[in-house]
Amino acid sequence: MKHIEKMADAQKLVKKFAMDNKWSDAPNIDKFDHLHEELIEMSKHLRYKNAREMTKYIRDNKDIFDDGIGDLFFALCRLANQLGVDIQQSFTLVSNRILTKYKNKKSESKHPVKK
Repeated sequence: MKHIEKMADAQKLVKKFAMDNKWSDAPNIDKFDHLHEELIEMSKHLRYKNAREMTKYIRDNKDIFDDGIGDLFFALCRLANQLGVDIQQSFTLVSNRILTKYKNKKSESKHPVKK
């Protein structure tokens, strides 16, 4: 399988996969539920842990999160296809808005990023 370097290529791959398997790209509420289910599944592994415990758990069980993020991205590409949304264009739009909004603000995060 070819290495995917662009979000647009991932979206095209998922669209082709769906077509090859005769999956409908009609809008489907189940895809929203699938995304929610994947997020809940990953969050269960981190629930009731402090920041140090979470960091260790993630490091020791990285495969769980690699798989979960991959499932989420695949499902997100499916949803974008169902909704006729260009995932790369949407990300650019939102990231520009967020970066502009927070450009001059100090981080308000409860969990500062360690460098």
